[in-house]
Amino acid sequence: MRPRSGGRERWRRVVIVGASATTYLLFCPANSALSQPIDPPPEGAQVAYGWREVWTGVDAARDQWLVYSGMTVAPWSRDIYSDGLRLRFGGGYGQYGYDIDPSRHDACEKIVAGACDDPGGGKKHYKVGQTYAELLIGYHLRLGALTAKAFAGASMSRQKHITDVPKTADDHDNGDGTYVGAKAALELWLDISPKAWTSLDASYTTARDETSLRWRAGWRVTPQISVGPELRYDKNRETDDGFWDDKESRYVRYDWDGRAGLFGRYEWQGGELSLAGGFASPVENWTAKDRSIYGTLNVLLQF
Repeated sequence: MRPRSGGRERWRRVVIVGASATTYLLFCPANSALSQPIDPPPEGAQVAYGWREVWTGVDAARDQWLVYSGMTVAPWSRDIYSDGLRLRFGGGYGQYGYDIDPSRHDACEKIVAGACDDPGGGKKHYKVGQTYAELLIGYHLRLGALTAKAFAGASMSRQKHITDVPKTADDHDNGDGTYVGAKAALELWLDISPKAWTSLDASYTTARDETSLRWRAGWRVTPQISVGPELRYDKNRETDDGFWDDKESRYVRYDWDGRAGLFGRYEWQGGELSLAGGFASPVENWTAKDRSIYGTLNVLLQF
């Protein structure tokens, strides 16, 4: 149970928590960009909860991985489940890779500095490091079986090629740089019955014109364990750059990235452990291409 204190003490704690979280994100970045909210307790339950929650996790698929963390605080609410304003800090670091074959003329539509300068050089593999951070303010609202959270604020995304990308006289844009913009997020949780629930998380940021959606439907095997399917949609400014498809011998511009899989959650008072896995692939005209396996591990704690 969080200690009862006066308004001055509460403000002091908020400032300390905010400064610590900001420092951590700037110097030790660890998403989906989407948060991992623990499910709300039954309405009217007489249980003591903390007013802060932190989460961290890792997400990996073929040729890409991401480590992330974040914190949400409810400085003016009784606890993290009571209606009221929320402050959220989040960030992470990851890498992804892609190939370009200069011998394929169509592949040279891909604008990466120097990638198409050596037609006889064979396929080249590029790795990109990416860091993101966000600072949001929002509101938590409980409407019977429905819990809704809405957030808005600022986000930053920095992208840099790790492998050597030779420069040319034209100095083509390879997408490297720091992008800053606005972000909005909406998180919905609905208790369908004591045995079933569903959730939808959505976010959009102008920093890289990035949209993310994730839907889950859970069935409670026990009061602590839930299992079910999940679907995810992701799109950003790089998604439709496309890649050379060796199987189809053509340059493909993908519409978005999709995932379909299963998850399992173990929850306890003040915490949650979530595992998910399935298939991820770029999608062109609603047809999945170049499938790979993905996995996600997330831990959330309240205090």
